[in-house]
Amino acid sequence: MTTIEMTEKKQPKVIKANYALQAKVGSGPLDTQKVEACQKVMDNNDVDFAPMAMDILNKLKQAIDDAKNGADDVQQSVEKMTQPVMELKANAALFRYDLIGNLANVMLSFLEAVKTLDNTAIEIVNAHHQTLSAIVLKKMQGDGGKYGKQLEQELKDACMRYFQKKRESAST
Repeated sequence: MTTIEMTEKKQPKVIKANYALQAKVGSGPLDTQKVEACQKVMDNNDVDFAPMAMDILNKLKQAIDDAKNGADDVQQSVEKMTQPVMELKANAALFRYDLIGNLANVMLSFLEAVKTLDNTAIEIVNAHHQTLSAIVLKKMQGDGGKYGKQLEQELKDACMRYFQKKRESAST
């Protein structure tokens, strides 16, 4: 798997465990029958993901428009764009939209690595938005097969070209 090189290493944030949740649910192995029942519900899920996805995509579009207009500083703009992308990634697999999850994962890596938010970076996020919108509107479930892999690779390549140009312009 190709990864996007980050422009600057970020230190991981260590969060101390909160044992209140464990106290509520207990510890040890889960009841096998309950796990199987939950899996069956997930496998037979027939909820239409499109309305939920379109709501999330509308949030992403608003964040992109705000970034274009300079409504927020770079960090706020990136956070506003990251939130809906994370929501899409988290929900896509549950509704069998693996391609959306894969593309959202690439976009999250891109957004984590962005240090400045220029027009090119915003256009990459906008192209991502348009691609996901088309996938949702056409109800393209699954990983998209050969074309899904191609879309994912194109997004990765666009992100890598962006960072390569940034490195080249920084060194001159």
